[in-house]
Amino acid sequence: MAHGAEVARHTSGKDVAFLTQLFSVRTGMLAAELDPSHMRSDLSGLVIGSEFRQAHNLRLVRPSRPNFQGEISQNFISLLTLIWRFPDAGPTGCWGRMWRYVSHLRRVTSMEDIMPNPTDPLNIRNLLAEEIRKDAAALSTGYPPEKSVPNSNQTKPYIFNFTKGFEHGINGLMVDPHEYDDFIDGTDSHDPLPFSRANAFRGEHHTARAEGKDPEAMPGMDRHREWESPTAGHAFVLEGPDPQAIPMPPAPEAGSTELAAEIAEVYQMALARDWCLAAFMPKDLVHNLKPASGGKLSSKEKDAIHACHDKVKHAIKTLSDLRWFKGETNKLDIGDPLQRARRRCGHAPTLSTLFRGKGEDAGPTPFLSQFMVMGSGGAKRDFTARATGKIAFGAQQIDQKVNIAIPGKDYMTTWIDYVDVLNGANVRRKNAPSEILQGKTRPIATIRDMATYVHDDALYQAYLNAALILLDEGFATDRGIPYHKHSEQADPIKANREPFALFGGPHLLTLVTEVSSRALKAVRYQKFTVHRRHRPEHTAALLHTVLSGYEPHRDLKNDKRFKGQVKPYAQGDGSFEATARRQLGNTIAHYVDSPGASTTPGEPALYAILEEVRKHNADQNKKHYAPQPHHNWLLPMAFAEGSPMHPAYGAGHATVAGACVTLLKAFFAMTNDDGTPVKLVEDREHALVPGCPAQSKTPEDVRLLAVQMDNGLTLEGELNKLIWNISNARNMGGVHFYTDYIESALLGEAITIGILREQMLCYHPNEAVSMTVPLIVPRKLPAALLSGPTNLTPHDIVSAVVINSDGSLSAA
Repeated sequence: MAHGAEVARHTSGKDVAFLTQLFSVRTGMLAAELDPSHMRSDLSGLVIGSEFRQAHNLRLVRPSRPNFQGEISQNFISLLTLIWRFPDAGPTGCWGRMWRYVSHLRRVTSMEDIMPNPTDPLNIRNLLAEEIRKDAAALSTGYPPEKSVPNSNQTKPYIFNFTKGFEHGINGLMVDPHEYDDFIDGTDSHDPLPFSRANAFRGEHHTARAEGKDPEAMPGMDRHREWESPTAGHAFVLEGPDPQAIPMPPAPEAGSTELAAEIAEVYQMALARDWCLAAFMPKDLVHNLKPASGGKLSSKEKDAIHACHDKVKHAIKTLSDLRWFKGETNKLDIGDPLQRARRRCGHAPTLSTLFRGKGEDAGPTPFLSQFMVMGSGGAKRDFTARATGKIAFGAQQIDQKVNIAIPGKDYMTTWIDYVDVLNGANVRRKNAPSEILQGKTRPIATIRDMATYVHDDALYQAYLNAALILLDEGFATDRGIPYHKHSEQADPIKANREPFALFGGPHLLTLVTEVSSRALKAVRYQKFTVHRRHRPEHTAALLHTVLSGYEPHRDLKNDKRFKGQVKPYAQGDGSFEATARRQLGNTIAHYVDSPGASTTPGEPALYAILEEVRKHNADQNKKHYAPQPHHNWLLPMAFAEGSPMHPAYGAGHATVAGACVTLLKAFFAMTNDDGTPVKLVEDREHALVPGCPAQSKTPEDVRLLAVQMDNGLTLEGELNKLIWNISNARNMGGVHFYTDYIESALLGEAITIGILREQMLCYHPNEAVSMTVPLIVPRKLPAALLSGPTNLTPHDIVSAVVINSDGSLSAA
């Protein structure tokens, strides 16, 4: 066997014997096959022959830990033995690092070729840090890439795509759809220059508010909005999966029964914005409500809640008739059974599920997650302290109350306002008297309050609050996290130290913000580069276009500014307007009656909701704006500016929600030692429910109510409900659809799991860190999470995973 690279110095006979057995165990070779003449204990060190290296292709591999116990003498200071002094806890531990080093040593003749002064611990630490980063990179990139595929709706004149911010004519269509090609080219590139060619509208708007000529406009305020971080999905990250690594399925197609159900839900939420959340529960919970401070409900408050409850039941009856919820799909709908299940195909809403998300406790529970209303109750989890709604934040407190948006006031209920907003008009007047009640706050009590919360929240805000509550109340961390008293570690390791910078509060609170930034980059890629889905306000405008006889701008016929421009869309002349009319006729028109049609609408339930919307918009325009000469079916928006300046799918709030809550579910134990679920509200204890604003003439006069939960509320269920509360609160504002929520939450979940996988490599193997994560829904895991040593495949359906100390995943 020829001489090879020198990999150790100053070895004793014991060390040589040990390494001989070590290589034997690692490679499956017999110790006798190693040439003893190259194992010199009295000279310069251990030598590995070139034939041996070539025969075994020494490189980074991830085998299991060898069944060998031994100790290295302290004078053995080569890099390999320093690594071996840290016992291997798994495939990506020191064995993997050692193989990488041996592979590298093929190109050198001595340790000095690797680093100066090889006995310096700092130099050795530097090399180990480099290898850990390489191992982490191998975890996040060692998979075949999966491509995200959009639906088939991205065709000129792009009526089903997000075109907000471009110039649109008074007919609601892009003036020049070819300009969208620059938008596509720009969002396909990491280079910022191509996107700079996207021609954002900078001309004059049509209303005084859009032109900044109203009394609330700030001097020098920009009249136009900008697209938000359109190329962020091309930025690289140094932790977790690449922003483009986790795929999302296509958004629902125009003409599918799923899209009809989605827009019907968003319309219904808009109509229900001022209904109290206390009414969105089964009757027995509503009946058992009482003031959290004690006593009984007044007859006025009880009547107000029951009046809202009757409206909720009527909404359920209407929505239940939608074809998607009845399981009556068409060829444009998705076929994947897992996607259909999590998107509620064939499942009619009930008092326990209306507008609800996934992963909540089965059976009747309050509509609002306790984490959106409760304060922190300290180690005793005191109900009275929780009922204050104040969260301990160091020496300060966070109050769960929110600003109160003007009750009963919606926006964008006239066509001219819609077109201005579509052209990117900056019409929001943040915290101005026209939008919120000055100096007034209350607990989140209505759907409008939920929309108000997500209008201005810091994206990780709700999950930071939840983390603070769980820390203050002393909820147990996952048993695989070391140094906590209940962890699975042996006492000698955990007995004399307290977690803080590592595995303690600061560690958790930092991670909450860390995963949110990675999630935002991933969802920006889906939004701008892949799907480019339009917002609900635009879907509603398309329905309005059909129902107005393809003359959506007919209210402006007598406006001198648009003389000769107001007429029905052209037909059959090859124009973009005629193409848009044909596309609408083949898709959206199938949902509803159009003037002169003799057929029954394809979605009678949607049509019924649209009639309520027509009446609502007429009332809005009469009360807040100006009466319009014709009916309209636009989506009443909770925000003056409508949606943000980025496409609908995926949703930023929902992706961050999925990421942050997954982190909380990984960090805290979701089950007790006996396997029963951890309870946030114990059996037969009380949950908090906001009261009804309608019971008082003073909007801020809302108190917290309580309702006994016979089966309690699980921590996992309330965390999953928190994902939904935040995500669907955006739907309640009118800016997202249901699929934007659920598919984006799963994207965020995967991002966090990927980050935690890599972080496992940073800990000492003796710490034996692991985390068990119950998933939002049973699902197949993306390939990006299945690299490295795992027995899971992309075809396996799992409900929970364990993140092992070597970064691998296994089914829980």
